[in-house]
Amino acid sequence: MHYIVGFCLCLLALGVNSAPVDSKFFADLPKCSTDEDQLGECVKEIFNTLTPRLKNGNPELKIEPYEPLILNRTSFQYSSGTVNGRITMRNARIHGFSSNRAKEVSVKVNGDKVKLRFVTQMPMLNIVGSYKADLVVNQLQLKPKGDFNVTLFDVEATTLTDGEIYEKDGHRYFRLKNIDSKPKIRDLKIKANGIFADPELDKIALDVANQYWRDIYGIMLPETRQYWQPLMLRMFNEAFELVPIDQFIKE
Repeated sequence: MHYIVGFCLCLLALGVNSAPVDSKFFADLPKCSTDEDQLGECVKEIFNTLTPRLKNGNPELKIEPYEPLILNRTSFQYSSGTVNGRITMRNARIHGFSSNRAKEVSVKVNGDKVKLRFVTQMPMLNIVGSYKADLVVNQLQLKPKGDFNVTLFDVEATTLTDGEIYEKDGHRYFRLKNIDSKPKIRDLKIKANGIFADPELDKIALDVANQYWRDIYGIMLPETRQYWQPLMLRMFNEAFELVPIDQFIKE
């Protein structure tokens, strides 16, 4: 599930990925000064303007709606010592991305090298879908299969990136070299079935999971980071390749 938390930072990429460079869709966005004291606030304004605007997509620009965001299939491999095995999530519908907002943005520029720090927050993120797992938990073999409904409250992510500016075809572009995102949440509620054949055991397992969700979160987050952070990096860079930063920079 923590792949989804990190994935929320890719909303900007989801929107601009198919948009032509000269689109009027971006005409009202501010042009940013390269002064570091002003640049962070300008980037924050662009992020916070585009996120709700892209919610329903744009047929003319071939931008797909993302609320809800649909993931057909995602798998995670766990090997933390207490939890080993694989969980596959199917037909997941994710609601809440349109409320994602940047709280803080800082940008450091040194020649063609750029460092960014984003702090983003969503009041709630809800994920509904089906799952199948093959796990060993404290030497107990489990092969659950069923439906799930997970809600995360007050999702805050701090993301650090290193990137560079480069020129191509007479325009300036930006690409990321690495990305490190650390999400945290205030609360988490889990609903699911199919954990055990007996519905009563299902209820007991869910009661335990909801009571000790912080421990579960602490185990699963490091294990899933290797899956969603490279995906974030790839998605951002695919978008940045199509959108020169010239149109957002004051000369």
